[in-house]
Amino acid sequence: MKGSRRFLAALTMAVVLLGASGGLAQIHPSQLPPLTPDGPFPRCSPRQLATAGFPDHKHAQYWSGWQVLHDAQGVEYGPGTWCEGKQLKPRPDLIVEPAVKRAGPFAIYHNPGYGVCDMVQFLELLDWAGHEVPPLLGLELPDSLAVLNPDNLPRYTEMTGYGMWRLYKLEGDRVIMEPWPILQSRTLDAHAAFMLVTDWILQDRFGDALPPWFRQGLVEYCGEDGQHLVNYMAQFRTDGPVTMPPALVDALLTRGPDADPQKDREVYRKACYSAFLMVWELAENRGGLQAVRECLDLMTGGDDFSTAAVAVYGLDAEELAASLDATVMGEPGGKNPPLPVPHLQP
Repeated sequence: MKGSRRFLAALTMAVVLLGASGGLAQIHPSQLPPLTPDGPFPRCSPRQLATAGFPDHKHAQYWSGWQVLHDAQGVEYGPGTWCEGKQLKPRPDLIVEPAVKRAGPFAIYHNPGYGVCDMVQFLELLDWAGHEVPPLLGLELPDSLAVLNPDNLPRYTEMTGYGMWRLYKLEGDRVIMEPWPILQSRTLDAHAAFMLVTDWILQDRFGDALPPWFRQGLVEYCGEDGQHLVNYMAQFRTDGPVTMPPALVDALLTRGPDADPQKDREVYRKACYSAFLMVWELAENRGGLQAVRECLDLMTGGDDFSTAAVAVYGLDAEELAASLDATVMGEPGGKNPPLPVPHLQP
């Protein structure tokens, strides 16, 4: 019965999308169902993924027709909350100083030479993620996060030891972020904000208790980074498989950057893609985010990950990882997936 409901839901979704877009080939990543706490899951059929790519709703803030978001109390949040264009919209929940911008738990430290709205726009993205990620995970935001914005990529690398493919370095309640103007020019700014907030919540609540594949996979999944990862894989496919087994994913995600920058870029992005695929399968096809939240809730209550996994999925940590192995499961969009440009408005 449950399988029949999932099939009917997927069929209904396909019919709706076909009608809205005028044909399956016209579907854009932003036209696939958004990620919401309670589904329905799966959100996309394999055919939709093979045509449109993975869902991506993290660019619409730049498109015509974007409107500021509102929470359950009617309070504005996210892009457009404090700045409209380059014009500041003063509000008591925003503190503006020459070298720091603060709102809620977030404070961005930067070169005072930037215009007022330059950094406030990135604060709006963090605010957006701060409203929408906690319900996905069933966890609350920690108290405060200091975000350091280096002036340029060489300074970022000097401070972190990271190349531009690693978007931030998070240490406790402090993060060094790839320069905001660079993230914006790469069309990764909102993705980076959602990924950072997801990572920050998980690190604060669980430390190193989560398997690396699970933590990074959730970071990529909640950040809707899947289609960008697919696009990155295109250059590596001619050299062989782009997916990795769970043990290798864990090893690569927990070690420091490779001394060879180009090698580090390749293995890090492959590890992130494989972790994303593992969590995509887990969330989309094995109980939705409801099951993920149940697992995290059991860990909050004192269970380790393996015990929680048995309770929710019927498999211990090792068995669960093996059942999600991307080298075995394959890529849901296929080995020759589409390479849409997610930031272009459909």
